[in-house]
Parts: sequence; structure tokens; C-alpha cells
Amino acid sequence: MHFDKIRTMIVGMGGISRTMLRALENKTWHELVAVVDVNEEALQKAAADYSLPDAALFTDLASACGTSPANVVLINTPSELHYAQTKTALEAGLTPLVAKPLANCFAHARDLANLALEKRIKLCVGQQMRYRRHYLSVAEFLAGGALGAVEQIYFLSAKPRHQARNLKAFLQPVLYEMTCHHLDTLFAILPDLTPESVICDGFLPSWSPYASDCMINGLFRFRGGVHMLYHAGYSTQSSCYELRLEGTKGALRCRGIHMSNDAMDYEFAERGAAFSPIDLDRGRSSSDPWSHFFDLWYDYLNGAEEPPFSANNNLKILSVIDAAIRSLERGAFVEIANSPTLSETPS
Repeated sequence: MHFDKIRTMIVGMGGISRTMLRALENKTWHELVAVVDVNEEALQKAAADYSLPDAALFTDLASACGTSPANVVLINTPSELHYAQTKTALEAGLTPLVAKPLANCFAHARDLANLALEKRIKLCVGQQMRYRRHYLSVAEFLAGGALGAVEQIYFLSAKPRHQARNLKAFLQPVLYEMTCHHLDTLFAILPDLTPESVICDGFLPSWSPYASDCMINGLFRFRGGVHMLYHAGYSTQSSCYELRLEGTKGALRCRGIHMSNDAMDYEFAERGAAFSPIDLDRGRSSSDPWSHFFDLWYDYLNGAEEPPFSANNNLKILSVIDAAIRSLERGAFVEIANSPTLSETPS
């Protein structure tokens, strides 16, 4: 299938959809043709903001798939809805781009990837964080060899989200809603990492509004003796972001407000020496990661090589999350099933 023109149907007209549309508004190949939302007020606002006729507004996805001229569906709804909505779009012959995570169950994600393969549809996941200036700069620095072979990783990324919103009663809100981004960015800067096993512990601070563990501490083992100490969550008292990478030649420390904020401080230490500031971002301007993401996505739909945000490639991430959840239940390390892809199930 060739996509000269992307005619988009948005499912869930919230903040993420509007952010995406800002990145798409200058793409000559894109046109918004329909919006699906259960909230009538959201539909009317979308109609006013994007000059849409009443015929382009829907409260039911199945009806929209049957009548809209859309050839692509952007699904930006709570993750518990992703499986059913993506399946509906695929069965209608439309091409979905789904907000992360693809599904909040590995088996469902694998089923969607298999269905897309069967239908010959290029299903993708909205993993744009890897295209932020911060991760592009770190990836370039690592590729230059200054750290040597990375063997230790410290990944701390948590935020003070004191209004739980749609995640209030969600089980494993951190692993599915946050860790999926963290793993994707980790694989972006260290593409040869192969997960082997994981153990996680979850907890709920006394001040947290969440109903289940919203803070995670974990240990991850990767092939070749690489280890990661991991901390993530939604109930810190202040912002927390630090990525520290230690290799055979030295260490890199990155500190900031959050992974999505380009204001980042970097320090480098040669083996045995003290840290000194380093400007990794020099010469690399801030840019909209969604814009770059959409260019790669459009090229992929039109025959370019498979990107890291394809559904099939995201199964690697979800297999790690699946193992992390099982480790929480067992209180022990759980083996990650050889980065399972299509038709495979974690053991």
C-alpha cells in the first residue's frame, strides 16, 4: 500500500493528539478527516479548532471506520482500550498508530502484531522520546567510544504526579505507562543491549493518590554482563532524572528535570578521575521529536526500512515489562524469554 496522502482519524482528542497534530500541521502529506471521542464537548472543540464538519465527528470507532475516508487511525486513549480499538482498526483495513504502550498485556500486543502481519498493515507505536535532543546526543557520544564498553547503567526517572487521573486504579501504572518509554530510549542509545533477566520491587508512598504500587525499583541483567539499577515512578516529592553510564574507559552522568525536558546537565569522568562538565548538546538544537518521528513513520509506510517503533520491535520492550511484572509477583529474578517477537510467548 502506498500513502501519498495520510488521511487521519484521531481516536481520543486529548493533549497527546493535539501535540501530534501540531507536529503534523506542516506536513503536506497529512490531512485530519475524522475524530472519535465519547465526550461530546471534546468533539465540538475539535470541530471548531480544526474546521471539521459534523460528518467527521464520531462517538463510536466501528461506525467511523465504516464511513470515514481515513486510511490511518491515531489511537490516543487509555491503554486498557488499545487492544480492542487497534483490533477494530486493523480488521477494517486501516493503518493504526497507537500511543504507548501498544497494549497493557504482552499476549494482546503479540496478537495485534500478528494480525497486522496477516493483514499486511504496518502497525506502529508512538515512541517519540528516543528522538529528543538528549538521547540523540548521548547516543552519538557513546558511539564515539569515549566510555568504552558500557557495563553499568543507573536509570532514575520519576516525577511528582500528585493527580493520578486515569491511572488512579491502574495496575502497574509505572511499568506500562513509563517504563515502556525508558526501555525504548535505553535501546536507542545502546542498540545492542539484549535483556536476560529482571527483578522488581514496587511500593506506594504514604502521600500517593494511586491505588497500587506507583514506584518501582529494579535490577536488570543484559547479555555480556551489563547491569542496570532502575528507579521510576509517579509519586516523588520533586522531579528526579539521572542517567549514569559506566564503561571500561569512564563514566557519563546526565541530570535534568525529566526525560522530556531538553534542559540537561552532563558530566564526564575518565577512569578514576573526578567528573567535569561536558556540553554534549553543542551544535544540536532543540527540535520537536514528534516531527522527526512522523517523517520516519511516513517513509516507513511508503517502503522505507522498518523503524524501531514498529509493533514487532516494541514486542521486545513489552516482553521485558511482562517479565518485570512476573518478578514482582514472585519476588525473584525472572528470565526474559529471548526477546520474543511474533507468535512467541514469554515463559
